[in-house]
Amino acid sequence: MTGRRIDGTRKPWLSWKEKLNLAVTALVICLGPILVGVGSFMIDADEELAGTGAQAAGTIVHFDDVTKASERRIRVEFTTADGAPHRTFAAVDHDQHPVVGSDVTVIYAEDDAGRAVVLGYESDGVWFRGVGVVLTVLFGSIALLAFLVVGIAALRARIRKRATKQVV
Repeated sequence: MTGRRIDGTRKPWLSWKEKLNLAVTALVICLGPILVGVGSFMIDADEELAGTGAQAAGTIVHFDDVTKASERRIRVEFTTADGAPHRTFAAVDHDQHPVVGSDVTVIYAEDDAGRAVVLGYESDGVWFRGVGVVLTVLFGSIALLAFLVVGIAALRARIRKRATKQVV
């Protein structure tokens, strides 16, 4: 006998593996926009600090000119107004070629000298935002393609079902 089950046990709509796959897929698709937001927030915070912070003279004490963009960083040492020595790091663009020993301008938060930016060099937020854009385009296009394939398959199945009903 076919028809509706009456014993009360129903097959769940999604198994736990399918739910896990769906959750991971949603996380991966949302990762890009999250990184774009985090990067933009970091850039805005650095720009606000550059406009409101205290200025100090700094010296580039380390720079390793590597080909990998995420590792092109300078280390800068500076002294705050109270005479305490501090150091900070800044990302270096491929167009820039800093020299160890060069003087740079550092802007730091007066209440927390650990929050500092080096004028003329990139914020770490630029890297996060760039990775976020790449992931959004990559995973977003894959998700769109999968959505289109599933949608077209469902539409074709519906058309075939209608055609079968008309024939019978």
